[in-house]
Amino acid sequence: MSLSSVVLTAMAFSCQDHHIPDPDPVANCELVDGSSRAFPCEFQITKLEFLRNKTDKVVRTFMPGDSTVALPINASERYVWGSMHAYIQMIYRVRVHVKRIAAASIQPQGGYELIPYRLSPDVPPGFPFPPLWDDYIGGPYGLNPPSATAAHPLDMSMPIGETRSYVVTLELMFDTESQGGQYFGDHLIGVTNNTTALTLLGAPYNYHRLRDIHEAKIRFKPQLDCEAGAQCY
Repeated sequence: MSLSSVVLTAMAFSCQDHHIPDPDPVANCELVDGSSRAFPCEFQITKLEFLRNKTDKVVRTFMPGDSTVALPINASERYVWGSMHAYIQMIYRVRVHVKRIAAASIQPQGGYELIPYRLSPDVPPGFPFPPLWDDYIGGPYGLNPPSATAAHPLDMSMPIGETRSYVVTLELMFDTESQGGQYFGDHLIGVTNNTTALTLLGAPYNYHRLRDIHEAKIRFKPQLDCEAGAQCY
């Protein structure tokens, strides 16, 4: 699976945020194993706003510390039911609010990009196969590393303390037959400085997880919902 194949659109807006205290960049930049990353993270994702249909109206908000977000089927940009309602695929536009909390350790020659993807639940120790959706980079089952030049470069050159927002498009698939409409695993959106990412993937760091090379990330579990009086099925 190529990271450049992830469908996303981006729009940038700028605003000054004086209400959220600046966190310690290193404390907000732990690796999957709990240790600190080699470089401080540049950003913090402060909020997700799920947008109604093709408008800029907010239908749901997800904040750091939340775990789930109920997404009305009728408010998605579009949705498709599979045969016999065995699954549903929804397309949702999401406004991602990104705050700079530290200067770039390595200047982004290849640009910044937002990468949304799905993560399966962790498999038990000794399980012979990797999770269906994981963030390992390389190997027979892993993702391709970021390209030297971002596939969808974004302007994230704001000063420390400033917040900008960008709109990405998510593809969400719910299995209504075997999973009862529950989303299998979680969804994650990460900010990547492709130059820093490629540095961390190489020696002497040798990172191998997508989550570990993000400059900020936020994880959430989508849930199916339908607004009162709406036609969803």
